[in-house]
Amino acid sequence: MSTVISVRVSDAEQELLNKAASIYGCGVSSLMKRLVFEKLEDEYDLHMVEEYENKKKNGTLKTRPASELWTELDL
Repeated sequence: MSTVISVRVSDAEQELLNKAASIYGCGVSSLMKRLVFEKLEDEYDLHMVEEYENKKKNGTLKTRPASELWTELDL
């Protein structure tokens, strides 16, 4: 089941979205969906890096050798 989300844009924004969609070879809906999820992924990645850096700075970062992981995964 799909849900429709409506977004109001100006005529100039619609024109820009149409041009961008043609560059990407897709419709405006597909373009907007793609860009939203790429943005969310980028924001999540940045959050994870910040969390890592804060733990490293505070001395709370826990690491282990990759060999332990391979053993744990039976590889």
